[in-house]
Amino acid sequence: MYPDNNLIVVDFGTATTFCVISKNKEYLGGIILPGIRMSMEALDKHTAKLPRVEIKETKNVYGKTTVESIQAGLYHGQIAIVKELTKKISIEAFQGDKPIVIGTGGFSSMFRNENLFDIISPTLVFEGLKEAYKINETKI
Repeated sequence: MYPDNNLIVVDFGTATTFCVISKNKEYLGGIILPGIRMSMEALDKHTAKLPRVEIKETKNVYGKTTVESIQAGLYHGQIAIVKELTKKISIEAFQGDKPIVIGTGGFSSMFRNENLFDIISPTLVFEGLKEAYKINETKI
């Protein structure tokens, strides 16, 4: 879909994952960390008094209530993670050449206004499965 481009694909699923792919179509490696929902559930289940909250975009980087503070931490924490890791990946894997950064997965659209991604494709994995099926359809 993106020939001759270095890629970083960030998938916001159960885990937040980064796939690093060279313009030569080589998978160079990845990063796996707890997803945004898993992070919220960890706070809810493994702290004495912190509540489960709605995961949503927040305007402010910090909150004035416990709920707002958790929501800000979840949302802006993901933004900071994506910004820092894409910067470091670009330097380490692509010697500073700007890759195409793709956001996918259930929570990717929530970050549409944050300028994290060149492309947001929440259903990228399904598009890939469709293409794999087409490639292999004639071999069956």
